[in-house]
Amino acid sequence: MDQNQIERLSQQLASSDAIVIGAGAGLSTSAGFTYTGERFEHYFPDFIAKYHFPDMYSGGFYPFDTLEEHWAYWSRYIFCNRYLDAPKPVYQELLSLVQDKDYFVLTTNVDHQFQKAGFDKHRLFYTQGDYGLWQCMEPCHQKTYDNEEAVRRMVAEQRDMRIPTELVPRCPVTMD
Repeated sequence: MDQNQIERLSQQLASSDAIVIGAGAGLSTSAGFTYTGERFEHYFPDFIAKYHFPDMYSGGFYPFDTLEEHWAYWSRYIFCNRYLDAPKPVYQELLSLVQDKDYFVLTTNVDHQFQKAGFDKHRLFYTQGDYGLWQCMEPCHQKTYDNEEAVRRMVAEQRDMRIPTELVPRCPVTMD
């Protein structure tokens, strides 16, 4: 963006009664939530060595042989992409531009960074959900479950790319 575009955008924001923000993965990437390179190598060196995953996202589709290994991968994935703060203050800076306005956010991001930055949760619509919530794989009920404690425990207790069997999530209704 050149200076003229920035000034025009600033004027538009100042004169707007309401603002709708549409955000996708690019916003989190600009905040430092990258799925490749140093960050990926830091959290997944064992999975990279064994499976040669090129990035975090690709590993999420791998058909692991056991649920224990599947959840070792996914607990780390959820931990670093939901429970860690973004390295750069992009979300806080965006909030500072709209906090005194009538705003609404429509996002495909599942990393919870809008709320962590202070956006009002009643002004957010996450079209693809939230990594911090689990729900039953079968549509046996509509309830969702906060997963922070379970994810942190899985990360802490995994060994040799596996979580303990008793930590594998199960539906609390059917216990499957």
